[in-house]
Amino acid sequence: MSDATLHSRLVAVFDFDKTLIDSDVAYLFMNTAIKSSKVRRMAAGMLMPVLLPFLLIRPGRIFAVSVMMWIATFPLRGKTARAIFGAFASGVLSQSINVRFYDEGMKALAAHRRLGHRLLIISGSPQELVRQVTRPVLERDIQIIGSQIIPFLGGLIYRSYCMGPEKIKLARELGALDKNWDYGYSDSAWDIPLLAHCRHRFLVNPDKKTIRRTKAALGGRVTILNWTDTK
Repeated sequence: MSDATLHSRLVAVFDFDKTLIDSDVAYLFMNTAIKSSKVRRMAAGMLMPVLLPFLLIRPGRIFAVSVMMWIATFPLRGKTARAIFGAFASGVLSQSINVRFYDEGMKALAAHRRLGHRLLIISGSPQELVRQVTRPVLERDIQIIGSQIIPFLGGLIYRSYCMGPEKIKLARELGALDKNWDYGYSDSAWDIPLLAHCRHRFLVNPDKKTIRRTKAALGGRVTILNWTDTK
């Protein structure tokens, strides 16, 4: 397929956490890894009061989540991000962890595919983590863009944090956004910049504050979806 044909297709863009899947997989990964070790729990507990203010402001979030990711993955002992996230992903859909994909989300992806649309997932979670979690259930033709993770002093940290305007920046850098997209799905007001670049905008299971903020920013041009069935 030529580049001209590829970019002439309609594009459907999906957030991932709490949009296609009913959890935040990055938080779940870090929480599971930290709870698995007494030393990690102690380190996270001591640092959380310091990190909390950084989590509340956009410029500081990458620092805070990097510290927590480092605690969750130290020591690497030679393991790569793919190996670490792959090991976690192998159990993420198990009964003990109990994460589920929204059935309606899977049907929406399938409907766009049947119509010949190009499919794109843009997530704040690490790109490799999303790729490993989706590997058993999603087709390989879906492009995945997410936060970039790199090794640092024996653990993993965020090199880039794919949230808010950064989603648009990364999509442009990777050639996934020329002008605007056609369909956009998200659960969060953090994705107002993403939805602003979509002709048809969908909010998945939003709370009242998210609806109010998103409609105010986008002139009310948004459709509310209630996805509850999981598989």
